[in-house]
Amino acid sequence: MKRFYVLFTVLIVMALALGACTPAAPEAPAEEAAPAEEAAPAEEAAPAEEEPVEEEPVEEAPAEPEEMPMIVLVPAGRVGTEGFMFLAGQGYKQAAADFGFAESILESEVPEEWERNVRTAAQDGAALVIGVGSTMQDAVANVAPDFPDTKFALVDSYAGGDNVVGLISQEQEGTYLAGVLAASMTTNTDLEGMNEDKVIGFIGGMDIPVIHRFLSGLEQGAAYVDPEITIEVAYVGSFRDPAKAKELALAMIENQGVDIVYSVAGSFGDAGVFEAVAEKGVYGIGSDVDWDSQVPGSILTSVLKHTDKAIYDVIDRFLKGEFEAGEIPYGVADGVMDITDMSVMGDKIPDDVRAILDDIKAKIKSGEITVERPES
Repeated sequence: MKRFYVLFTVLIVMALALGACTPAAPEAPAEEAAPAEEAAPAEEAAPAEEEPVEEEPVEEAPAEPEEMPMIVLVPAGRVGTEGFMFLAGQGYKQAAADFGFAESILESEVPEEWERNVRTAAQDGAALVIGVGSTMQDAVANVAPDFPDTKFALVDSYAGGDNVVGLISQEQEGTYLAGVLAASMTTNTDLEGMNEDKVIGFIGGMDIPVIHRFLSGLEQGAAYVDPEITIEVAYVGSFRDPAKAKELALAMIENQGVDIVYSVAGSFGDAGVFEAVAEKGVYGIGSDVDWDSQVPGSILTSVLKHTDKAIYDVIDRFLKGEFEAGEIPYGVADGVMDITDMSVMGDKIPDDVRAILDDIKAKIKSGEITVERPES
């Protein structure tokens, strides 16, 4: 029994030893995972065509507006009331609107204030000072030398100096036409109110050079038609006295056989003259502005003096750098002097007289007829 137990023990030990010596079945190698396919490199997307970016235009800073020079109008009166002064104001205001400078008007009806106004304009920095009316001559003459860098223009006169220009309307050219008309009509007794006397009347505001030019043209035009025509002359002594102007006109009509009175007495004086003309049933000739329709049937024509055009022109020259001291003449050829079309009088002005006037106007424009300008 004991022997059996020993044998059994030996067998078990041997079995265990053999189990330990048998090499273990090799472990199946783990399947190597197939190498992951390398992801194909992503196709680089073709660069998208860049749309041209419109560059926004760089806005340039707006240019500084050109600073306009100061241009001042200094009338010997008020531009809102009188015919001549009104036209001056219109020309100035039109230039301001067209060229873009600021309006500046120093008005006064008081002679003692005119020089002060001209000086004030220059002291305030005006580049151009425009005096309106020959009665401003002393004011401009006294101030201009003190401001050599300022330019001065004077309507109807010339004060002299390197910085002064005179805007001289050739009144004698316009009134030449009036003289032709008056001489042609004064003995036309077919027209009610006309007499057989060869007498024409002339009433001026003041006895000064600009009024002499009006008178001279009347004399030359009348003589062209009939050298025997007489012209009665009187001066009011002012451009603002309608009562005195009317009194002078009545005296001419009642005492000197005048049936046509040409008035150059300012808008106030002209009104007085034409009041007398209408009362007496005779005829007048206006000046500066169109009086024809203001006293219809009594005004043969009006001598138009376009001061507005002269003032506009000198401002235009100044702004263009074309200002020159001296005198600038403005006449019929420039469109500054003319007469109305006499449409208000209609057929009371005969066709042959109208034809003569058209012919003479054309000859003045062309230079075939020269109307002499009086020296003073």
